[in-house]
Amino acid sequence: MQTQGCYAIVRRNSHYFTHMSDDSQLIVIDQIRIGMFIKLDLSWFEHSFPMNSFKITNQQQIDDLVALKLRHVRYIPSKSDPLVTTPPAGKSPEVQPAEPVSQTTVKGKVYSSIIEAKRARFEKLQKQRDEIARCEEKFVQAAAVVKNINRLIFSRPKETLVEAGKLIDSMAEVFLSGSDTVMHLIQQTAGSEEQYFHTLNVSVLAMMLANEMKCTDAQIKDVGMAALFHDLGKVGVPEHIVNKYEPLTKPEQNFYEQHPLYGLDFGKQAGLPNVVLNVIVQHHEYMDGSGYPHQLKGDAICVPARIVTIANVYDNLCNHNDARQSLTPHEALSTMYAHRRAQFDPAIMATLVKSLGVYPPGTLVRLSNEAIGLVMNVNVGKPLRPRVLVYDAEIPKEDAIILDLAEENKELSINASIRPGLLPRAIFNYLNPRKRVNYYVDSQSKNTQGSSLPGQSQTK
Repeated sequence: MQTQGCYAIVRRNSHYFTHMSDDSQLIVIDQIRIGMFIKLDLSWFEHSFPMNSFKITNQQQIDDLVALKLRHVRYIPSKSDPLVTTPPAGKSPEVQPAEPVSQTTVKGKVYSSIIEAKRARFEKLQKQRDEIARCEEKFVQAAAVVKNINRLIFSRPKETLVEAGKLIDSMAEVFLSGSDTVMHLIQQTAGSEEQYFHTLNVSVLAMMLANEMKCTDAQIKDVGMAALFHDLGKVGVPEHIVNKYEPLTKPEQNFYEQHPLYGLDFGKQAGLPNVVLNVIVQHHEYMDGSGYPHQLKGDAICVPARIVTIANVYDNLCNHNDARQSLTPHEALSTMYAHRRAQFDPAIMATLVKSLGVYPPGTLVRLSNEAIGLVMNVNVGKPLRPRVLVYDAEIPKEDAIILDLAEENKELSINASIRPGLLPRAIFNYLNPRKRVNYYVDSQSKNTQGSSLPGQSQTK
């Protein structure tokens, strides 16, 4: 039933984006009412609104429209509230082609204030893009460090542990700086380090959970270090088993389930600390005793392992070996909470939901103004008010609008999530949801540009 509802939503939006002109009608400016969905026949720089098409939700928006000195706006009945699906009673406007608005139409101080507001919004948008690019660059650098760590852990264990400690310190600094932590969706996924993205994802998510649970600085770093090495034992499992798309046979599954024990042995040889060893051997144990290799239950599983387990399961659901079986971030979170809750520590699971929100980065969403977008990042302190990359056919993809819902008016919000396969092709290509979902963290109020990660010079 829920899928059908989502399908109806997407069909409605597809109609809106491809046939808006068939549904729109010109109305005079004084006929605008709250609840109407309108479209401005202006360029993005000729008004101060975040988008050209939106629903009127408050009187201030009407006042701002009046200040533009427009004669008409386009009214979209099918997107408007039911009570305002037709213009108010009175003389109907003479329908005529929309007149282009020039600087002579929008005059003086009103025009200057509009341009100033839009310039400020554009500068803010560029700053957000720079922030995303910087975070993505740091993610790729960190993945290269993880690759280096995995390559050298057996031949140079002491140096590798130092390198791993530096990486964890650099990530922990974001959580421990006292600034607002932002979880970013990472769009860059190409490169030889892709196989190490899972390790990095789990480390970032696990440290976020430990931080939100008010763990000490040392405990957060311990969890991050343990997450870096949680899959160490997979080097003892043949690659054709580790990377197999199809379900494993019973012998293959038995072999695969030995990797925590292999990792324990390898970790001891490398001199890894006990907290890391415990996580390595326990990261597939579940609270209800259904895990492996020892079917531990409840308190028999250490807290760091419970944290890493939840981060590991979430990332595996989002990034299955077979991309066709990967769930959306929203589906992964829902699956863990609704169907596998007994396997996880309830307090840690609740923290994951609280931290990522109902709509984690990478989720395709429908906004309350009917726009379709992709959640780009989550402000961990305000998980229901993320930044969203918005589809707008009239704005080039490279200049796409990013709306920060934490700063926009409170009437604008997320109404629902949408499965990628249900999107019209034009919207899918514009938003470009990734087959892999990768995360990294940054500080919202502390500019870390120019900071380097350990091993950067060695991995270029």
